[in-house]
Amino acid sequence: MASLLYAQGDILLELVEDATPTNLLPNDADGAVVLARGELTGHRHAFYSSEVMLFRDEALARGVPPALYIGHIKISAPSADLQHEEHATIRLPAGTYRVRRQQEWDSSGEALLLWE
Repeated sequence: MASLLYAQGDILLELVEDATPTNLLPNDADGAVVLARGELTGHRHAFYSSEVMLFRDEALARGVPPALYIGHIKISAPSADLQHEEHATIRLPAGTYRVRRQQEWDSSGEALLLWE
């Protein structure tokens, strides 16, 4: 069965089996649930909802390279919007998602991390 995937810039979200959030990660001071921040611009891939939680669970990472694993999010609301200043907003339905950075391959076969 194919995975349900969502992408925004270099962030990839994969719908996974429901999980109980443990090891919650803190929100930003303004309450935003930030998945990633641009190194140069500071722009955030973020949810602005109290019904979204970001957590890490290495056992649930299931083979995602540690440098690419951001964590998991649990959306309790019927849906939540992932926003970014330079990308279109995407709406994700309720559920649990594994969140990782995408990577691309150069012609030599080496993995390159995508950064903003």
